[in-house]
Amino acid sequence: MKEARTKNKARFAKTHRLRPRKIEEGDWVLVYKSSLDNQHRSTRKVAKWWFGPYMVTSANDNASYHLVELDGTRVVTPVAGKRIKAFKKRHEAEPDPVLGTEGEVEDI
Repeated sequence: MKEARTKNKARFAKTHRLRPRKIEEGDWVLVYKSSLDNQHRSTRKVAKWWFGPYMVTSANDNASYHLVELDGTRVVTPVAGKRIKAFKKRHEAEPDPVLGTEGEVEDI
């Protein structure tokens, strides 16, 4: 019995996409546009699938999230947790020693 449970746990871990880190208040997220899943037109290939970034204002017990745009506009309906992924901010690029801050090549 214990061996069967261990195998089932391993299978579940392989087949289910679980979040490595819980999304919390103040995190930036992207929202998946699930309405494109049922479309079979060729424009679907070039459509934007992810929208955002948004900021999480609160998390509900039923795994839905209340979001706000970065300018402060509130998203009216809560978004399901399976349609959200964490947005990773880019770090400011450090100036390249070969290229100047303007992007011009410096004399070496």
